[in-house]
Amino acid sequence: MTAAGLRRKGKTVRWPKYLGIALMAAVMLLAMFLLFAPRLGWQIDAVESGSMSPALQVGSAVVTREVAPSDVKVDDIITYRSPWNGQLTTHRVVGIEEGQSLAFQTKGDANEDPDPYVVPAANLEGRVVLTQPWLGSVADFVKTPLGFGLMLGLPGLAIIFLEWRGMMSQLSKEEKRSKAGVKADGQAGG
Repeated sequence: MTAAGLRRKGKTVRWPKYLGIALMAAVMLLAMFLLFAPRLGWQIDAVESGSMSPALQVGSAVVTREVAPSDVKVDDIITYRSPWNGQLTTHRVVGIEEGQSLAFQTKGDANEDPDPYVVPAANLEGRVVLTQPWLGSVADFVKTPLGFGLMLGLPGLAIIFLEWRGMMSQLSKEEKRSKAGVKADGQAGG
């Protein structure tokens, strides 16, 4: 494979180069999205249990957007801080209590019974607006210093490697041409 692409019937196929560029651009966009999402009021988390199966599979990414508690409706999937242990939980709203203060009755789709507590509006993190299977594990990794560094560093290293490989290929071609020129000169003079 040359630096420009594969050769097929005298034509250069450039799709490997463009595919590599597209993949690097996608990785960079994902890294930027993960970096700036919180500043835009979006939160990205991984699903860690099967309580919302089949709607949300373990390892899926859920993107939650801040929402006013009064905008939450029955059947919305929300992310909240559990009143029991403070951990983030993502469940479906099955009821809304509008007494002294607004609260939500929630339930995991795979659970038989509703959660044994109501969620105060103050614990609401937001409403789930997007899910992506298996990407949650990647998102969690990218949130670590090592993961973030790799997401930004790997495309740069790939570009350096591809450029180095192209230069080595070009040097090899020039070396072959110069040796061929020396042989031609030596044969003509002999």
